[in-house]
Amino acid sequence: MAGFTDLREKLKSMTPHRDKVFEYSNGEKRKYRESDDDEERRDEEARKVKSSVKQAQIFTQEECVCIEAKIDEVVAKADKGLYREHTVDRAPLRNKYFFGEGYTYGSQLEKRGPGQERLYSRGEVDEIPDWVHELVIDRLVTHGVIPEGFVNSAVINDYQPGGCIVSHVDPIHIFERPIVSVSFFSDSALCFGCKFQFKPIRVSEPVLYLPVGRGSVTVLSGYAADDITHCIRPQDIKERRAVIILRKTRPDAPRLNSSSLSPSIHSSERRHILKAKRSHRKADPDAAHRPRILEMDKELQRRSLSSRQRRHDGDSSENSWRRADEREPGSRYTHDHAPARRVKMRRH
Repeated sequence: MAGFTDLREKLKSMTPHRDKVFEYSNGEKRKYRESDDDEERRDEEARKVKSSVKQAQIFTQEECVCIEAKIDEVVAKADKGLYREHTVDRAPLRNKYFFGEGYTYGSQLEKRGPGQERLYSRGEVDEIPDWVHELVIDRLVTHGVIPEGFVNSAVINDYQPGGCIVSHVDPIHIFERPIVSVSFFSDSALCFGCKFQFKPIRVSEPVLYLPVGRGSVTVLSGYAADDITHCIRPQDIKERRAVIILRKTRPDAPRLNSSSLSPSIHSSERRHILKAKRSHRKADPDAAHRPRILEMDKELQRRSLSSRQRRHDGDSSENSWRRADEREPGSRYTHDHAPARRVKMRRH
């Protein structure tokens, strides 16, 4: 045991693995083992990601405040149902607003999976607002981030504390590269190479954790855009955060046929459904560290409460006939005044 002061150190040095951490959204962590080969592969992946990501701090505090006010106007307009049918896409703790070009994904398609995404028909989403051109796109052109005329698709993702977007690659058959995003409202992080699991939601340790500051610009191309997934983890959204994603669609990108879309609601119903769903309560800063309660879980809770209430009602009705007999004779209901009280007897 020369050179070792503890047998555990010797055993650890002889074992070709290291402990990695699987982190839950509530902050709980679980260790698992990763071999040296896996570690080298991840380190190589991280180097490739870093080499294909560019970041710059372009927008000042004052400019951020101005742009964030415009984002709030978009949210207010959407809550009033003033946008076209496919401009607004809502999800728990995350809303999307498509401008210029919108596309289908996930449950919106009859056939799901990578490569199945389709652009909507032209005119299905609203045009890119003038303020996005004037306050955001023109600044990026001036700084040489993107060439003039590059952007024809702008998406605003608005996250509440604990919100997330699962690991994905922006559809290669839909969008050209690079992918440009600008962050607002708060600092956060972009993670690469994570794996998500649900109920409760939990995320594996990323290949690369990339801090993203308020007012910063992030540009993905090459390996970071095409060969590894990226995501926003729930634990990295501690305050409200919005990101404006600027992209260019490919000229040959497939567009949606009406028969490929899952049955949608009629436009006449859209205004009612897009009524305000946002809570006006102050956001809980610890919400990002707790598992989210899904609708299925809420329904189970409601059933459990209903069951307990029925049992309680049954217990209380067992002696209800006693209370009826103990009343004053004149106080009992009669057919002349009100319907007689029906007493539910408990069977034994």
